[in-house]
Amino acid sequence: MTSTNMDRRSFLKGAGVAGAAAMAAGTLGLAGCAPKGQGELSSTGEGELILDAEKFTNAKWSFEIPPEPIDESEITETVDCEILVIGAGVGGLVTATSAVEEGADVVLIASSDGPVSRGGSNAAFNTRLTHELGMDYTREEIEPIFQDIFAANSFRLDQDKWWLVYDESGNAMNWLMDKVEPYGITAVIENNQQDGGKNWWDGGPLKTLNVSHSFVAEGAQAAGASQQIVVEALAEEIQKGGGRIFYNTTAVQLDRENDNTGRVTGCVAKADGKYTRYNASKGVVLATGDFSQDKDMVAKYCPIALPFGNGGVYDGSGLKLALWIGAAWQKYTPNAPMLATMGDEVLPCRWWAEGALTTFPGLLVNNKGVRYSNENCTYGYMPYPQRVQPDGCAFLIWDANWVEASAPWQGDRIGGEPRDTQEVKDAIELLFDPNTDWTTTDEYAGFDATMAETAVKADTLEELADGLGLPREAFLAQVERYNGYCETGLDDEFHKDKRFLLPVKQPPFYGIRNEPYTLCITGGLNTDIQMHVCDANNDPIPGLYGVGTVVGDMYGDVYDYHVPGINLGGPCTTFGYLLGKNLHNDTW
Repeated sequence: MTSTNMDRRSFLKGAGVAGAAAMAAGTLGLAGCAPKGQGELSSTGEGELILDAEKFTNAKWSFEIPPEPIDESEITETVDCEILVIGAGVGGLVTATSAVEEGADVVLIASSDGPVSRGGSNAAFNTRLTHELGMDYTREEIEPIFQDIFAANSFRLDQDKWWLVYDESGNAMNWLMDKVEPYGITAVIENNQQDGGKNWWDGGPLKTLNVSHSFVAEGAQAAGASQQIVVEALAEEIQKGGGRIFYNTTAVQLDRENDNTGRVTGCVAKADGKYTRYNASKGVVLATGDFSQDKDMVAKYCPIALPFGNGGVYDGSGLKLALWIGAAWQKYTPNAPMLATMGDEVLPCRWWAEGALTTFPGLLVNNKGVRYSNENCTYGYMPYPQRVQPDGCAFLIWDANWVEASAPWQGDRIGGEPRDTQEVKDAIELLFDPNTDWTTTDEYAGFDATMAETAVKADTLEELADGLGLPREAFLAQVERYNGYCETGLDDEFHKDKRFLLPVKQPPFYGIRNEPYTLCITGGLNTDIQMHVCDANNDPIPGLYGVGTVVGDMYGDVYDYHVPGINLGGPCTTFGYLLGKNLHNDTW
């Protein structure tokens, strides 16, 4: 059987698709040439690769081909430990902290120059904080909710892992809160629901649970956005407990005995141009993040994410290390992308009156000036109808009355004060002020200032259309239809909840252009319930484990935010905490 080496360019070209969306839908347009023998390469006169099912199935991608092993003569140093953790994100640091607490000799290496994290939402069930707020979930309460989530994902996920999160995340989060408290860090529950309570809110396609724990401290009070303070505290805790951390150190090879059929004993890593072997007597833990920056890996494992750009950070290097020594990819593909759109770009839309994780609930049009979807949707879903619009962009439209009409504006945490309406208006106006200094504006910390370049404020709808580059006639007709729906309370086009039918009538008028983007791509290696990395037969590879986004089959079609913070709270924190304890004690 012949295998063919492929990269993303040859794959897309050979598939003959008009765009990645067609590929994601599973349609491959093959040129009409007479086929050669099975397994043989064929091409058109223009040199295009012609695929059939066998070639497509058996082709090897460039990233799947392992490099030559590092020559032993180039390895200048050896470091021994019991547990080696590769990666200094939440998953790796939690695992290392948990193991150090148990008395393990732990070494953590990372290619970064320090601990790293993004976001700040950490889902956990039945913690002391949820108990204090009366927001615990019994097994009877959570079962139908999880079944809804499983069904929404076509049951293309590992149900055991979700139940492990439910059963163990409370203990893990209580432990994490204890660990960071001496560093002046406390936890709050993010307000992700209409009523600030525990109901499985029927918000249309967006149903959320208020179980997301967010860590805050002096100078870092943004709920859901301050995880960096946690990883910095954990890194210090590891070193206080005797663990060793080596930054700017990149793992380039996993060591597996018996020609990659035996136990994983450690890795070879590179720092300052020199190679060091790290030996781990109890196990190696991969906590190396996702693969969204490797377009070849995205093309194979999550082609639907290709049109959404490179919003991710990691290149899948840790995942490749495992593939090269016999690890299998997760069972369900394509992987679930974590996408976002139309939220943080317009600050108040993150914490608006009816749920923090919805997209902009006002009027949305494409570049033809017409609506294309029910606007009341979630980060996880809305990028898809948006991306298939011309140019993949959308325009957010509102008027002078929108802020008051949407009040009251909820706060970012349970028990917090609602946001002042005038504060919201002032924050929006910053977008349209050419004198705004984005580097000193606290409200927009981390904001991509290029968004402001597309913001238009106008006294008439005609001027707004011209400023945004929208066709006047079509846009004005759409606004007129939409305002009619607002008057009757019945959306004849997309049937949006009447609570969100707010007219666009009162000048000045506001508009901003938006494109969806990739946060990361979830999942990776075939892993079991004890975080063993497994081969294609589902047999654990001795000595190799994974936590965080490395863990496969946590999500199905898309990361949908039904349980906000499930990735940091589950695969990173809960699984890392359990793995650290059990790996040292030889119970896993």
